[in-house]
Amino acid sequence: MRCARLARMVAMTALVFSVTRTTAATEARSDVDAANAALTAEPPKREIARAALSQATAANDDPTAVGEAYFLLGELDEGDGAFPQALVDDRAAIDAAPNTRWALRASDRIDWLRARSEGGFEPLRRLEKVRRDPVVSSDPAAIDALAHDLESFPTGPVRVEARMLVAEAWFGRMHRTGDAIGELRQVAEDPKADPLTQRLAERELVDALVATGRIDEAAAEATAHKNRLDPRFVKQVTRLIVRRTVRWGSMGVLAAFALLAAVGLVRAGMRRKLDVATRELRNLSPVAALFVAFVAVAGGVLASKYESGNAAPFLILGAGVLPLLLVARAWSAVGSQTGLARAARALLCGATVLAAAFTLLDWFGPQYLPGFGL
Repeated sequence: MRCARLARMVAMTALVFSVTRTTAATEARSDVDAANAALTAEPPKREIARAALSQATAANDDPTAVGEAYFLLGELDEGDGAFPQALVDDRAAIDAAPNTRWALRASDRIDWLRARSEGGFEPLRRLEKVRRDPVVSSDPAAIDALAHDLESFPTGPVRVEARMLVAEAWFGRMHRTGDAIGELRQVAEDPKADPLTQRLAERELVDALVATGRIDEAAAEATAHKNRLDPRFVKQVTRLIVRRTVRWGSMGVLAAFALLAAVGLVRAGMRRKLDVATRELRNLSPVAALFVAFVAVAGGVLASKYESGNAAPFLILGAGVLPLLLVARAWSAVGSQTGLARAARALLCGATVLAAAFTLLDWFGPQYLPGFGL
């Protein structure tokens, strides 16, 4: 009987001890949950969250909750620009809960901060002031001020990231492509830039050179640093030189056709032979219209089968080719009928149709040109 009573007392003591510990742990977790709720509020209640997290760390009775609390305090300190204190909190998160995800994340952030600690964290504070505020990062004056200040930053990742931020703002939303080129070039050539940032800067540098019409320079840049770029992108850039040559050639062919056809028709008018051209046009018009309609509709249907396809360029192509066919037939009817003249006209007219097709696609559907090797 005495043994049974003793056993009940031991069980009750253990139960009370277990409930006490569970209650304490639940209170610590409640502090962290309250902090998370304050941080996710709109707007975030940072001071309330900080107070709740301090209470959780002071309890120090639930390793996981305490580790999370220290990690969240580190986030708050980092957001306030208190980077040395953020390092302290992250180290505390690792010590409090060494085998949790909070320790892993805190370790990553310690590495990130230490890599950017040049100048006593002052350059990082300057950069984060712009990077973390959408209003400031969209302000041209703020971006110009950062571009000026970063020149005095010590060499390191912060200066690289500041240059990249300035370059992307100028190249993108502020449309200052020429100014962005210099910053992108410095990022691409900076030995402190990590490989991923270098590749991104190199890609945007080539895009910026293309956007400003510096095709030869863009192709040279892409070829010289092809190890940083996707091979298909390098090939696409070098094709732009071929496309430019074809563009100039097409303009020359169209100009030659227009000039020679006009001269031929004017001469026919002086000889009063335009009625021959008129008769030929009446005979050809229905056939030409059907042929051009077939080309335009068939091409448009095929293009629309693709997700990114667009039938408009092919419809425009049909509308553009029809008058060329009619002018070519009228010129042929009143022009010289010698074998050499007819062969030359046929060659020029064929080249004119190709030149017109390229020009219209270049204007209205350049996405189709790579399929033709351009």
